[in-house]
Amino acid sequence: MPRWLAHLLVVVGWLLTPAWAWAASHVGLWLTALVALRFENPVAVLAVAGAGALVSGFAVLWTWVRFMRRLPHLLSHHMAPRGGAGAGAGAGAGAGAGAEEHAAIAAAD
Repeated sequence: MPRWLAHLLVVVGWLLTPAWAWAASHVGLWLTALVALRFENPVAVLAVAGAGALVSGFAVLWTWVRFMRRLPHLLSHHMAPRGGAGAGAGAGAGAGAGAEEHAAIAAAD
């Protein structure tokens, strides 16, 4: 995978964070409102539905942020090695640096 694509995926992922939180809170509100319709008190219905939206929105937000914080490390295993000064005829020095970088990443797992 090209490095620019990996960086683009990270940026798009962070930009999707509010959309995920909104969608999860909307679904949580909808599901808990279906359950809360059994109550007779309208304040209880609103409170249960609001609590469901809050809990589901924060749960998805927490999960997504944890995933996004690990995404650069996960993508680093699929990225092309950095093109350095040794990318042409003298690829021996550049290939060694890339191999060392990938070995260091693999050792961190």
